[in-house]
Amino acid sequence: DDVTRLLQVQREAAWGEVARRLAHEIKNPLTPIQLSAERLRRKVLPQLAGSDADLLERSTHTIVQQVEAMKRLVNEFRDYARLPAAVLTPVALNTTVQEILNLYEQAVCPVVFKPCDGQPMVAADAQQLRQVLHNLVQNAQDATQMKGDVAADNAVEIRTEVSASGDTVRLIVADSGAGFPDMILKRAFEPYVTTKTKGTGLGLAVVKKIADEHRAKVRLSNRMQGDAVIGGQVSLSFPLAGIQQ
Repeated sequence: DDVTRLLQVQREAAWGEVARRLAHEIKNPLTPIQLSAERLRRKVLPQLAGSDADLLERSTHTIVQQVEAMKRLVNEFRDYARLPAAVLTPVALNTTVQEILNLYEQAVCPVVFKPCDGQPMVAADAQQLRQVLHNLVQNAQDATQMKGDVAADNAVEIRTEVSASGDTVRLIVADSGAGFPDMILKRAFEPYVTTKTKGTGLGLAVVKKIADEHRAKVRLSNRMQGDAVIGGQVSLSFPLAGIQQ
C-alpha cells in the first residue's frame, strides 16, 4: 500500500545517504596508500636481496591487493547511492547474457547458459542490465565456492524463459551453494544484509533498485531436491518489449 511504499522510499533514501558518505570518506585515502606502496616497491626493491626483497614484495603486493578490494567496496557504495535513472531501450536479453558470460569463460566456477528459443526483447537500460547480471553471477559463484561444489558442469546456471502468456521473460540465476537462510529470504534486498564475511550486502539492494526501475519483479528462493536444499536462485521477470524471431 501507499504507507508501505513511502516507508520503503524513506529507508532507501536514508541508506543512500549513509552509502554516499561512506564512499566519500573511504575513497579519499585509498589512492595515496596504493601509490605509496607501489613507489616504495619500485624504489627500494632493487636495493634489497634474498628474504628482505621477498618480504617487501609480499607486503607491498598485499597492500595493493587490499586497496583494490576496498575500491570495489567503495564502488558498490557509490552505485547504491548514485544509481542514475534507467534509460530504457529495446535490448536483446539472450544476446546480453551471452556477452556477459563470455567474460566468465575461464572462471574457476563454471557458468552455463540455457536460453529460451527466439530472441526476447526487453525494455532495459543495457548498462544497468549488465550490472545486474554481473552481481548475480558473482553472488552465485561465491555461494557455490563457499560450499566447495565448483566441479559440476552446471555449478552456476542461467536460464531465460518466456511466460506462457507471452508478455514477460524470466531471467533465472541458480547456484549450487548452501541456499538462502530464512533471514536472507525475508530481508535480502535491504542494504547491508549479507551472509558473506567480507560482503557489503549492497549487491542485491542494487539489483532490487534496478529491477524497480525496469518494472521487473525479483524473487529469491532455494533450490530443493526433496527436503534437501541444493542451492539458491534469483529470478527477475521483465515485461517483454516484443519477441524477434
